[in-house]
Amino acid sequence: MTLRRTTVFAGVALIFGGLLPPIGNAQQAAEHVKAVQLIGLAGVKQDAKGMLSVVDGNLHFVHAKASSDVSATSIQDVVTGGDTEKAVGKTIGMISMAAPYGGGRFLSLFRKKIDTLTVQYRDAEAGLHGAIFSMPVGTADVIKKGIVAQGARAASTAEINVVPTPSNSSPKQAESASASQEQKRAKIKASAIQVEMIQSDEIKLPAEFQVALYENLVHQLEKQEKFRHIYREGDHNAATIADLVILHSTVRGFKAGSERTRQVTTVAGATSITVHCEFTSTDGKPLLEQDVNGKVRFFGGNLKATYDFAKKAAHVVHENFSSPDGK
Repeated sequence: MTLRRTTVFAGVALIFGGLLPPIGNAQQAAEHVKAVQLIGLAGVKQDAKGMLSVVDGNLHFVHAKASSDVSATSIQDVVTGGDTEKAVGKTIGMISMAAPYGGGRFLSLFRKKIDTLTVQYRDAEAGLHGAIFSMPVGTADVIKKGIVAQGARAASTAEINVVPTPSNSSPKQAESASASQEQKRAKIKASAIQVEMIQSDEIKLPAEFQVALYENLVHQLEKQEKFRHIYREGDHNAATIADLVILHSTVRGFKAGSERTRQVTTVAGATSITVHCEFTSTDGKPLLEQDVNGKVRFFGGNLKATYDFAKKAAHVVHENFSSPDGK
């Protein structure tokens, strides 16, 4: 009897002993995830590779010899690729986020072997930022749960739903009409601009698409150096600027191209988005309105999506605004 009990106990010990190392490794892998910061993290280059984790109440990203932290309490929304996929279902194929970050490397955010984590957060001045990370499938949800437990806010799945509607306007007609208006209009003088987060009347944008549009737009305006100051949505410093211009961008049209054609030719079958850009003064007075059409191509090494919209929107600014000193 004693011998049999000893044998059973020894067997149980061996079983649990064999399980412990894998459990420990799984926990360690979940806490520190290999990730690529695609766009939006302040002070970090696009496509930066590193390790992402939740440490001491922060979303912690270690890259090269540096690290960046985003406080959980400053995060006002966090969404995984799985959240978006559940919300949009089959529609996701039409707005697949292939290389939307201005980089030459092809990347689809919704490939089955890649997961994404998208966060919107406020900086010390309350300015709005959005950051997108890609990582191995299944790991984004772990990071999300960890950062939400530390105080980050997350939208419900229903709030990420996408309902595409056909656009009745022709992009070419809109662009030619805008061009004729530019020739007649005198340039508007302003020293600063504040960029609001991209919104939608007809299409509820997935977080990844919304953040990519917003961040690329801010970056293109910064590169242009048209204004002395470029403020993000919510930045307290903008309140002191007398001649501040506010840019409101609303997605109005979405035209899905041919998925089969894209698969065959890698360049044809393009999809386009139409974004209505409205520039106003701080008291809401309209200064300029214009539709901007961005081409979205899903396959190919150096093709770009939301980047195309951002460049065209920045061109609209260049053609219609000037600083007080005439630049």
